[in-house]
Amino acid sequence: MITPRLRAVLDCVAETQCEILADIGTDHAYLPIEAVRKNICENAIACDIVPGPLKMADYNIRSAGLAERIEIRLGDGLQPLSPNEADCIVIAGMGGMRIIDIISVAHDKIKNARLILQPQHDLEDLRRFLHKNLYNILEEKLVREKTKGRSRFYVILVAQSTDGITPYTDAEYFTGRINCSNFPEYLYEKQKKISGYINSVSDEAARKTAEKQLEWLRRCINAHRTMDN
Repeated sequence: MITPRLRAVLDCVAETQCEILADIGTDHAYLPIEAVRKNICENAIACDIVPGPLKMADYNIRSAGLAERIEIRLGDGLQPLSPNEADCIVIAGMGGMRIIDIISVAHDKIKNARLILQPQHDLEDLRRFLHKNLYNILEEKLVREKTKGRSRFYVILVAQSTDGITPYTDAEYFTGRINCSNFPEYLYEKQKKISGYINSVSDEAARKTAEKQLEWLRRCINAHRTMDN
């Protein structure tokens, strides 16, 4: 089942014009199945650390008649891949710190690959990590998905190893560089959450950090209002 979130990730994969896609944490392999079925990539590797979902992934792949083009592999993070085996790597649906851990131990395997990353949280940490380790953030996309009556925004980062990067400002590491009509709404949502946090937190250092983040959000919102006018 391709959700709006996975559809947006798939669109990013399509833009890379890759030959071999590796989906890390594939779960039921919906993404590689759709990518191969639509000829977005020639072949795919579906990786997962948990045997149960991988067994279901194998079933789904065979049911789609794609067993010759999609290979399943059991293993932690990028461990199942050989260096530069895939030219596009998706790591989606997990925390930003987990994505950092996965990339940190396998730089040699992804040096020439396009990375499509969809963290559930810790976006600021992930952006800083990518730049610190010379991964250029080529694009940031925002998608809104409604599940069981609730709406949530997801940010997708497209990155690739480079010889040098132009760092973001501290504010941009927090808010991101996203150019879309829903961006102000996304910022308002973050603003609401941080305002609630400030009213409840007792730690002075944590409150000051949150207040700085709130100011960054206000500036970004005002900047978008100015552009709209």
